[in-house]
Amino acid sequence: MNNFRLLTAVGGLAYVAVGMSSPLVTLYLESLGADYAHISLILTSFVVMLLVGNALWGRISDRLGRRKPLLVGGLAGLSLAYTLLSQAPSVQWAWGTRLLEGLFMAAYTTLSLAIMGDLLEGQGTAGRNRKGRAMGIYRGIGSFCFALGAMAGGRLADAYSLPVTFVGCALLYGLAAGTALFLQEEARGRDVQPTPRPQAQPVPSPGWTRVRALPYAFLAGVLCWTAAHAMSASMWPNYMASLGYSKTALSSLWALAALVEMPAMYAAGALSDLTGRATLLAAGGFGIALVNLGYITVAHLFPALLGVQVLRGFGFGSYTASAMTFTAEAGEQRTRGSNSGLFFSAASAGQLLGMFLGGTLAQFWGFATMYSVCVALALASTVCFLWLRAHTPRPSQVPSGA
Repeated sequence: MNNFRLLTAVGGLAYVAVGMSSPLVTLYLESLGADYAHISLILTSFVVMLLVGNALWGRISDRLGRRKPLLVGGLAGLSLAYTLLSQAPSVQWAWGTRLLEGLFMAAYTTLSLAIMGDLLEGQGTAGRNRKGRAMGIYRGIGSFCFALGAMAGGRLADAYSLPVTFVGCALLYGLAAGTALFLQEEARGRDVQPTPRPQAQPVPSPGWTRVRALPYAFLAGVLCWTAAHAMSASMWPNYMASLGYSKTALSSLWALAALVEMPAMYAAGALSDLTGRATLLAAGGFGIALVNLGYITVAHLFPALLGVQVLRGFGFGSYTASAMTFTAEAGEQRTRGSNSGLFFSAASAGQLLGMFLGGTLAQFWGFATMYSVCVALALASTVCFLWLRAHTPRPSQVPSGA
């Protein structure tokens, strides 16, 4: 449980940094001279690095039997990347630092989820039916910290400058790396033995084998949902700025959604323990479809936009807590890093699609067209998760034997 608190603290620090930077990065790129299409290209290349890193870090950790050193290294690398970003004299410099950030962010996201999966597995029978709730607490606290970062980031940028905000991010990632040094790794391959298979088969080395313990419907839903979210979020600050909202206003709106995510993730995690993960995944897909429809129709009305952001928090929380729990409990400890990498690879592929299309659609066809495509992709994810629900046993149908 000490490890759970430490990992939650590491995640909290990292999410404060993410919250400070996420609403402002595209504005920073624009201030350096990038147009929407160029911004889309930079964000796309960032996600390419995420995709490559997600595919590698999890398998490397499975092969080494270690996760902590790679996690600490990833956080330290993020601190370096944001230090360099704060000093960017040109778009090209900023582009290079974003590539570094993508590689190191993949290490943090993949390995932190794998470690959390190991911790949830270690709860034993007593915690078997509370994994969703535990994941909701862990990720919900991250969203709360994201909200704090989003509120602070916009105010720092307005009061000082965007580079000052990124220096703050570098310090937070460095502190997270230092905190992660206190994590205690559990024994691998000795204390936790995989459940025997009905048929005796040779067990391959976990490091470089092809692992797919996650259903195709789940991976397809993750790709579509993340594409919708990435496309929407990547150009959201620019869209809000075009409607006349200040940096402080857009950061506060972003923070509002993140604040809602905390109780939403806890509730979604607890409900998914009762109804199954796929039900809450589908709810998250449909909720995000409604959010993007709201951006098309009522974003110019501030009171209505507040309601859209609240709904965004519930949609995001329902999907995220359920998807992370579904991934963390899949497979065995010896392949959990690879499964975590596979999940984040599908998410990165969705980000790649969303960010590539986002700036391009906004540049040539306008924001309304872009957000219409977001609605379609979110609905497609809902269909995938409903199919998954129809083909996944409910918790009450799963044998409860240890």
